[in-house]
Amino acid sequence: MFNAVKNANYWWLVFSVSFTLVSQSLRSMRYQGLLSAMGYEIGFIRAFNSISINYLVNIGIPRAGEFARSGVLASYNGIPVQKSFGATINERFVDVLLLLGTGVLCFLLQYEVFLNFYLSYLAESFQNLLLWLQNHWLASLALGLAALGLFIWFWKFLFAHDKKESKFQQIVHGIKDGVFSIMHLKRPWLFILQSVAIWICYYFMIYFAFKTIEQGEVLGYGAALSLLFFGTFGFLATPGGIGAYPLLAGYLLAMYGLEAHLGNTIGWILWVGQTILIIILGIAAFVKLSREKSWHPNLFQDESKIDISR
Repeated sequence: MFNAVKNANYWWLVFSVSFTLVSQSLRSMRYQGLLSAMGYEIGFIRAFNSISINYLVNIGIPRAGEFARSGVLASYNGIPVQKSFGATINERFVDVLLLLGTGVLCFLLQYEVFLNFYLSYLAESFQNLLLWLQNHWLASLALGLAALGLFIWFWKFLFAHDKKESKFQQIVHGIKDGVFSIMHLKRPWLFILQSVAIWICYYFMIYFAFKTIEQGEVLGYGAALSLLFFGTFGFLATPGGIGAYPLLAGYLLAMYGLEAHLGNTIGWILWVGQTILIIILGIAAFVKLSREKSWHPNLFQDESKIDISR
């Protein structure tokens, strides 16, 4: 690993990470579209900075970055937290759909590796869960019915409009507006193109990272597709994917003929490159925002009628 890192061609890493930068730019424009669908217009730089802070915070506290992003937009653009957070939920839901689509492609195009990797490293966890559900079917049924009842209650609550709403109802309905903002997009086809393009950028980010070490030349487009799908679970396993992503990359790429320690090396190189970019962009965003005065202290306001063009 030491020799591979020492002799790596980091120009390929720079090229790889540039796709991360492009994907974040596309994500910023997509987020602008979701906010615009609710009547909130913000500049590209503000959207980009809020997402940069989102990613930076997530490195330390998983999923806290989404709240940080909404807090930035509430403080500096007067957009209620509940609405921007609802738009973020919308965004994450679309990403999950694209992840599932990537999984389907991986299953169809890399069936043998997909099946071997699942049986070797994932099947036991899922089998234990299925076995528990089978052995405790009454408890499983009760949990299912409780979840269904809770969903029905929440759905009715979501679309109930009292003349005098409580603060909690205002927040929930604001989140609903954000989630359903996708239904009011001015250019839905552009949203779809941006979403697909983001994941294409992720794919090429991985593919060109393979070229950072000489032995990575044996890896092709199929290996990049597999790592794009399975690598996501590494980021879910630990904060920012630290440790888990390189380890997973080593196991997976070994199935494509690369020695496991070299797969780990590629995973670490890719992870470090992305993390450095996230830290740089996040700190730059904090510095820029620190020079601006926070002028919308009411984070959970009902509506914003403030000129946010400044």
